[in-house]
Amino acid sequence: MGITALFPINRQRPLGRLLGAVLVAALAAAGSPPLAMARSREAASPDSAQRLQVASPAPQPILGERLSFHGHWLGLPIGSGWLEVKEIVEVDGRRAYHIQAEGHTNDVLSALYPIHDSFHSYLDVETLKPLRFEKHQREGRYRADEMVTFDHAAKRATYRSLLNHSVKEIELPEEFQDLISALYWFRAQPLDANQPLAVNLYTDEKIYRTEIRFQGPQILELLKRGTFPCLVVEPKASFKGILVKRGRIWAYFTTDARRVPLLARATTPWGPMSAVLDETALQAALLGAQKSPSSQAP
Repeated sequence: MGITALFPINRQRPLGRLLGAVLVAALAAAGSPPLAMARSREAASPDSAQRLQVASPAPQPILGERLSFHGHWLGLPIGSGWLEVKEIVEVDGRRAYHIQAEGHTNDVLSALYPIHDSFHSYLDVETLKPLRFEKHQREGRYRADEMVTFDHAAKRATYRSLLNHSVKEIELPEEFQDLISALYWFRAQPLDANQPLAVNLYTDEKIYRTEIRFQGPQILELLKRGTFPCLVVEPKASFKGILVKRGRIWAYFTTDARRVPLLARATTPWGPMSAVLDETALQAALLGAQKSPSSQAP
């Protein structure tokens, strides 16, 4: 699941666009997962709501963190995806987190409509601004291989297709995030549950102004994983002032400093979709098993 679910669906490959959104997992998808897998409820009383206050965030991504998800569509398993903070590298003279996200359909769905997507985002260590974004998509017959570099000083992105070698310049706002970096930017933001956040999102050579609204706090019950106090967020995207309406999206984050994304659910014209964090990734995230971001350097 991923932020791609926020934006207009390519009518030539609506299934791939939606499944890719679930499989890459991020700020993302929502609707109605199987009740046996996940249930949520509002805090039962003012006292319990007080106990669910959102903690101050961790200021940086956790080097080595790997978040793996299982995707469902209409209650049926469709595949899996993961995001990983792989390493710190140098990009145009800046130290950057290399974050990789992948999404793959399972064997059953791949026989009908295979999806094998890979995304790479390079996030400035000091500012948490994206420096470069790469997309490699294989969805049915659709192919995309592209790289975008971001020049913050010039407020300009340079898009390059690695398939037809076309080059395009895109004007940028002062502040923005790409589809992958937005998750890590959000997890580092101080939040007020009564005040929505706003962010400009770059995708497909366009900028979408997105408002992130908060619900909750809520208690989320995940099968074989436990019960967790969560902050529920719903992104609303618009392009040039026009609200993008392709369904609704909710994502569930733990209320502690790590802001671990546990579940994403989406209602879409093609039915409910969801992605849930797997048991191994959840245990690693909540136990702090990943390496400290300051423990490694390029």
